[in-house]
Amino acid sequence: MKLVLYLPQIILTLVAIFIIVRCFISLFSMRPAGKPKAVLINKSTGKKLAISTYETSMGRAKSSDIQLASTMASRSHAVISRRKKGWFVTDTESKTGTFVNGEQTEGATRIYHGDIITIGGVEYTFVAPHASREDDAAAIQVNHGVTGYFINMATGYTYTIQNGRLTIGRTQGCDVVIEDGTVSQVHAIVQYTDEGWVVTDNDSKAGVGVNGYRIHGTEPINDGDQIMINTHVFVFRDTAAAERRGVRA
Repeated sequence: MKLVLYLPQIILTLVAIFIIVRCFISLFSMRPAGKPKAVLINKSTGKKLAISTYETSMGRAKSSDIQLASTMASRSHAVISRRKKGWFVTDTESKTGTFVNGEQTEGATRIYHGDIITIGGVEYTFVAPHASREDDAAAIQVNHGVTGYFINMATGYTYTIQNGRLTIGRTQGCDVVIEDGTVSQVHAIVQYTDEGWVVTDNDSKAGVGVNGYRIHGTEPINDGDQIMINTHVFVFRDTAAAERRGVRA
């Protein structure tokens, strides 16, 4: 009987707690965005587009982090991302392409403070003082001294990795050209990073494998690993690792 008498008070208390919790959730969900990590400035209008997250999508779609008005822009056009080794812009299979300082990008392309990025026919100046090309010069020089090579398992042909980067694909501009219709134009990219050697699947249709397993995105690789570009198999050799083995021997 007493429980029935106190039931209205219990219900009111629970409702009050629910309202307070919802208010706190709304308060925190509406907190202002953090300080912009970088800015894009429209060269024609001077309008500034703040980049406040470590991965910012750009396109005509309303779901894009930065919605573009240009009719030449694709619904999902490009992504600007901040990684451990710097800032990058990646074209997301747009119709008109993404350009950095007048050159069309392929895969994730490093960008620096003051670079001109063209998206949907509109030029933007990338402003990020902490991403100075001069400050990064020392790291670039280190990477230029890093070498390795790829061995084609079928032919035995060796491809030297110069300046810490190698591209694999069907187009003649790649370092390793595979004349196979199932291989994408720029299928994969091998490069040396702060964390060591990695291979990146450049949104290929047939995929990239490492030691028999298909990768998604970027995967670390080590001396002796087998890299599969569809049915084409290569062995990766790290020159420094080979030299270390020679010293131990």
